[in-house]
Amino acid sequence: MFGYIRPYKSELLVREYNQYKAVYCELCRVLGREYGPLARFALSYDCAFYALAALSLSGSGVAEERKRCVCNPLKLCTYLPSPGEAYKKAAALCVLLTYHKLRDDEEDGGFFSSLPSRLLLTVAAPQAKKARARYPFLAGEAEKAMEAQRQAEREQAGVDPCAEPTAKLLEAVFGDLAGMEGCNARQRPALERFGYFLGRWVYLMDAADDLGEDLGKGRFNPFIRRLGLEGKRELSEEDRTRAEEACNAALNATAAQLLLAMNLLELGGFAPIIQNVAEKGLPQVQKEILFLHVKEKSRRELRDLQKL
Repeated sequence: MFGYIRPYKSELLVREYNQYKAVYCELCRVLGREYGPLARFALSYDCAFYALAALSLSGSGVAEERKRCVCNPLKLCTYLPSPGEAYKKAAALCVLLTYHKLRDDEEDGGFFSSLPSRLLLTVAAPQAKKARARYPFLAGEAEKAMEAQRQAEREQAGVDPCAEPTAKLLEAVFGDLAGMEGCNARQRPALERFGYFLGRWVYLMDAADDLGEDLGKGRFNPFIRRLGLEGKRELSEEDRTRAEEACNAALNATAAQLLLAMNLLELGGFAPIIQNVAEKGLPQVQKEILFLHVKEKSRRELRDLQKL
């Protein structure tokens, strides 16, 4: 996953934001305990959200702990430990997705540009093997998704086929939460639908975010063909406006389906945080990435006017 699934802090209560941070910090602690200190670099907002959803849906008991930060002993942190599988599954997902991301970077880059990925793989591969042994279902779904993604890109497929592997991956891992102790198994269809559209949104957001860079470097991006940008190396103002409108429309349509699925879920104790992420956090990320340059352009124009 890509770090786009995060809350909109301004709209969270202080207590809710502290709970979110405590889940994030506990996942960091579990990553280090289960897979070694370097595994903490695999920590992401996306997997923290997965842990939060798992805790909320399963009704796992949590009690706050105040302890020293595992990365900065001078700092006190709040943790929300749980005896269940929520954090362990989220940690395994972090490790597996990071491993596949490094493999993908190694295959796509040249000899020198892929050197950092090849070096990091020597550390990540043993931990991915450990995660695969503990959670073969998660490992199998991640492997299938990455292979399907590579195949879609080799075939220069369109937006929908390219978004499908990530959508199917999150469909599977969120549907798997229905099998956790304490979770209502009847929620599986809604969980799968929620995961599917969340995964689709993440892929589309990432493709929209990378569009300008991919165009400049001649790399594949499914929006290039959809927008008729083949052969170009940079976006004109007109192209950028068309790209923003097309990407925004696709993302909005996907987010609408995601919210419909979320409304069918029994979200439990962390419902306000999960709802904040889906209803406000994702739209805010979308707005910042797609339209940030508009704000920057306005600031430049204002500075130019002030110089006159």
